[in-house]
Amino acid sequence: MIVAIDPGPRTSGLVVYDEGNILRAEKAATLDDVRECIQWRACEELTVVCERTQAGPPSTQVVLTTEVVGRIQEMCHRYGIDLHLYYRRQVLQALNCARKGNKDSLVRMACIEMHGGDKATAIGKKASPGPLYGVSSHAWQALGLACAHIIYTAQE
Repeated sequence: MIVAIDPGPRTSGLVVYDEGNILRAEKAATLDDVRECIQWRACEELTVVCERTQAGPPSTQVVLTTEVVGRIQEMCHRYGIDLHLYYRRQVLQALNCARKGNKDSLVRMACIEMHGGDKATAIGKKASPGPLYGVSSHAWQALGLACAHIIYTAQE
């Protein structure tokens, strides 16, 4: 089971992913939501993956996001959970999205391809949900982290 987090300064994309299915997807999870998810799932075999901030010109948003990543690291350390941090470029490379274009939409398309090939199969509808049903906004980037982690661990 993977808890994937796309951190933000106030809220984060969050996905709980297990064997090709989304168990939970939030586009605007608070740090308390992340903590609750990690605590609740700490008794299971769990890996947490999180996007790490890239060095560059500091802004208030980058500094606040870096603080969130640090808090997630503390949570994982406290509960003895494996944590893997990936830079955005590593995620894009793993998903073969490191090319020109809107990176967020390319990550979304790569995730859909990995889970059925088309939107109808991967996402589905309310009456017949697919494995990615319920993923939206920043949760797509969190799912991209989970997929990239799977790709990287398969290469090891």
